[in-house]
Amino acid sequence: MTDIPRTASRRERRPSRAVAARARAALLRTAVRVWNDNIADHAAALTYYAVLALLPALVIAVSLVGLLGDVTRSRLITELTSYAPPQSAQALREALDGLTATHTSIWVLQISGVVSALWSACSYLAVFRRALHAMHRVPDTRPPLRAAHTLVITATLLLILLVAGAAGLVASGPVARRAVQAAGGGSAQSVALLRWPLQLVVVTLLVLILFRTGPTQSRGARRGLPGGVLAALLWLAATGLFTLYTELDTYGRLYGSLAGIVVFVVWLWFANLALLTGAQFNAERARDRDAPGRAPGGKVSGAEGRLR
Repeated sequence: MTDIPRTASRRERRPSRAVAARARAALLRTAVRVWNDNIADHAAALTYYAVLALLPALVIAVSLVGLLGDVTRSRLITELTSYAPPQSAQALREALDGLTATHTSIWVLQISGVVSALWSACSYLAVFRRALHAMHRVPDTRPPLRAAHTLVITATLLLILLVAGAAGLVASGPVARRAVQAAGGGSAQSVALLRWPLQLVVVTLLVLILFRTGPTQSRGARRGLPGGVLAALLWLAATGLFTLYTELDTYGRLYGSLAGIVVFVVWLWFANLALLTGAQFNAERARDRDAPGRAPGGKVSGAEGRLR
């Protein structure tokens, strides 16, 4: 009689072990694909368009929020630049403050910023879309005209999310402080922790929208979430390590006054590399699902099973 529960418990453990084995195998294949398929080159192209799109988008957000007052504008700039490495935060803060301090040409700045951000965001999505199709080994058969209007709609949605997220950073601060005070008081760390859910929701939506630009295998929350979580973890780890490295002032000695800009660009490259690594992980998991003869450990026979 005692053998029956033991047998049942072993059967329950086997699926979880098989899932863990497949995840480890997918992670290993992801690392090899990132190296062999030159994913870093795609990340560099994405970084180029991200720089062109991100600064106008931030200018739009700061300009709109700045209509509420200079104090609110300064607080938003401080919040936005706090996510960048310290060495580049000052350069980014000065750029945003200088571009949005004058109110005489606010609408000209808004219109030019929207056009520039939308054009660069569409280019970013086009590169990201090609990278996703290459990862899934699926040709992009969508007609150019149909893909163009889809990219414009997606880019507009991304920019709206960025602006809404920036406005949420300003609005969530007082709301979080009132919630902490109503609960009996708390430290600044408690206020910061209450703001993380909003930021997590915005980042999750951005990642899922980006993954949706790829083939069918990359769409959907259940398919995109594992790679999104991996990308977030890699980005956080890379940001922490890169921040420690910049404390050595290596970039300051090499690039002088341009060090802050260089650090910001390299940090964006790490972010895009982490995002593409997460997308590659989703592609490997999709191949696991689609391969009928795959063993529980995630290996297959033939050319697909060999690590190139």
